[in-house]
Amino acid sequence: MTPTTSDLRLRVTTGTVIAVLALALPAAWLAGASGALGILAAGALTAGNFWWLSRAATSAGDPASPRRDVAGWVFGAGIRFAVLFVAFAALCAGGYAHPVAVVVGLTVLPCAVIAQGLRSARDSREIQTGGGYRGGAAVAPPDY
Repeated sequence: MTPTTSDLRLRVTTGTVIAVLALALPAAWLAGASGALGILAAGALTAGNFWWLSRAATSAGDPASPRRDVAGWVFGAGIRFAVLFVAFAALCAGGYAHPVAVVVGLTVLPCAVIAQGLRSARDSREIQTGGGYRGGAAVAPPDY
């Protein structure tokens, strides 16, 4: 059973939100409001970027959707990166967010993507091999 893109998108976003909220509380205590805002803003911006990117990847893989040329993809990526750059620059240059907190907030989503990928690989491996070790005597792996 392979998860769909929307399932993966939802699981990654949920994990990101939980981790960002869990990190924002100690950041508020350590660095004040700018620390909490840095983590929350970076988490929200990366989650929005992930949704934008995953939606574009889903439409690119759909045979029924119209094909866009390479220039359209490059233009869309440039716009996305420009929006993110301006948002992060405004947060840090305006003194609203602590730069270290922004970096911490930026790392949350990639960690959530890796965790969900490992979870999916483990789940598909368990389905394929029938659950692996069952306790008791050692069971030889299946021959392929």
